[in-house]
Amino acid sequence: MWSAKKLQSKRPKLKAWLRQGPSTFHQQCMERFQQLIKTLYWFLVISVVANTAPITILPGCTNRFYRLLHLCWITVWYGCFTLASYWEFVLITLKRASLDRYLNAIESGIYVIHIFVIMLITLQGRNWIPKVLKDIVRTDLERGYTIDGKRTKKFVALQLFLVWTFTCLAFAMDIWSQKCVIYKSILSINSYVMPNIISGLSFIQYYLLLQGIAWRQRKVTENLERELLQLCHPRKVEVQRYRLQHADLNNFTKLVNRTFQYSIVLLFVGCFLNFNLNLFLVYQGIDNPAIDDWAKWLYMILWLAMHLGKICSILYFNHKIQNEQSKCLTILNGVSCNDSDLQETINHFVLQMRTNVRQHVVGGVIELDLKFLTALLVASANFFIFLLQYDVTYEALSKSMQGNTTKT
Repeated sequence: MWSAKKLQSKRPKLKAWLRQGPSTFHQQCMERFQQLIKTLYWFLVISVVANTAPITILPGCTNRFYRLLHLCWITVWYGCFTLASYWEFVLITLKRASLDRYLNAIESGIYVIHIFVIMLITLQGRNWIPKVLKDIVRTDLERGYTIDGKRTKKFVALQLFLVWTFTCLAFAMDIWSQKCVIYKSILSINSYVMPNIISGLSFIQYYLLLQGIAWRQRKVTENLERELLQLCHPRKVEVQRYRLQHADLNNFTKLVNRTFQYSIVLLFVGCFLNFNLNLFLVYQGIDNPAIDDWAKWLYMILWLAMHLGKICSILYFNHKIQNEQSKCLTILNGVSCNDSDLQETINHFVLQMRTNVRQHVVGGVIELDLKFLTALLVASANFFIFLLQYDVTYEALSKSMQGNTTKT
């Protein structure tokens, strides 16, 4: 039974739906949810197979049998992956040079932990991930926001195309660099290529969520601009509504970054080590060129591009949200009105915009902004200098040991 107070809602579109009754609103939510699932269906299927999304997100797969089946698939896949990573370490990594051996072993260990974290998030999200999607549909319906299916499909298709391109190039170059030795290629692909494919598919979900937040914030900014700058008498109720929508989007951004924070930190650490190792190997190749070893050169360039792309993508999509917030704040700062109540609401809105709720902070210390690239460049320069010093010291000690052995 709907009270008169609820019928006098501040949201005109929601008011009409409430008059029609809860069943109509629920029916529209279900239709929108099914439309969203249909838009993302093949991406969700790929994510479920890759163990980056729970099987309960697919229609008709919510019972215990499918949950148990997916749990068995995750357990078997991760067990095989861990075992193959161990044999890669024993048969290939231990036979490399000192510096390469240590850094590759650390990188492989980080990948094992990272994949475990991704699959743990998948298992923990069996119940709440479908609920989050339904909440997104419900709030969009309340606000009158319509999901653009074509734009969403194009965004997901572009991200999948980039992952597929990396997969094809990495497989081909890895086999080429291993001189077509089958067991080495399989172990190397399992230990280094597959974790990056899995994390790439996992972060498409992250990019899509952040891009969706940026699209919705842009809509809020456009509505606010229309209300304040184009209408002769701006309405306090509408400005208050946009302020609450902005607060909800900030909280959701914080929730998304908090959910992915451990995966982001592990990705940054793995990318940082692999990027600097490949950069150091490129430097060694320039210093002592081997013209006949083009496969390793191209392979190193591919890894440099891939890791740089992942880091820049995470920072870029967070920056897009911050950019939309800056536009909204610029509009609010440029408004001055005679109505004291409306001006007070605007002032509260400005204060809310300027308050840092740490929605773009992960791991308690890393702020996801393009400015973070500067800190990464400084850290990379210091780590690169350390690698040079270690290489020179190791080479000098090796020559000294060889000299002492010769004298003996």
